[in-house]
Amino acid sequence: MGKIKKDIKELSKEAGGKNNAKKAAEQWFLESSKNIREGAVMTYGGRFRTGMIHVFRYDSPKNEATLEWWDRNPVVLALDPAEGNDFGINLNLLPVAFKEDMLDMVYERMAGQIKSKTRSGMAIAQGQIPLTYTGAKSFLEQFGLGFAVRQYIPNRKSNQKIVNYENWARIALCDFMELNGASVGKIRAQFRNHLKK
Repeated sequence: MGKIKKDIKELSKEAGGKNNAKKAAEQWFLESSKNIREGAVMTYGGRFRTGMIHVFRYDSPKNEATLEWWDRNPVVLALDPAEGNDFGINLNLLPVAFKEDMLDMVYERMAGQIKSKTRSGMAIAQGQIPLTYTGAKSFLEQFGLGFAVRQYIPNRKSNQKIVNYENWARIALCDFMELNGASVGKIRAQFRNHLKK
């Protein structure tokens, strides 16, 4: 068990259970988004910063009329950019236990780099860590979760926030999914169907 899972366990203990910790984390995000001096969650209008977690609105994707579904409120672990667009893993689409395990694994593998880039608690001032599209897609495909790797057109994102590394456990607890055209059950069914194959 690495830092992220330990932090989630501690936050759950402090809150009196995981459901309470989830509510507290969501409240923390909203309050931190408004507190410009805190720096844990900051407004950010640029392209994805690789290896960092972004939360934003995505109300009108390209080819909206033909898309089967999309998440209007993605929480994305950013990957290296490609084809002029932003790529990342939409954490909302992952089963909760898998999301926590994956973030824990990434944090542990990149701990040295993260530590060197977190001299400031200000999210906007923290450095990027390398996470590739190819590596992430290949890893997630093993578990039938390749669909969580998504592409976003930069100028279609709005109200984008960036979260500092120190609060990955809190953002992992948050549930901000807002699906358009599908239910959570449908997304989970895709995952279950893959496991049966």
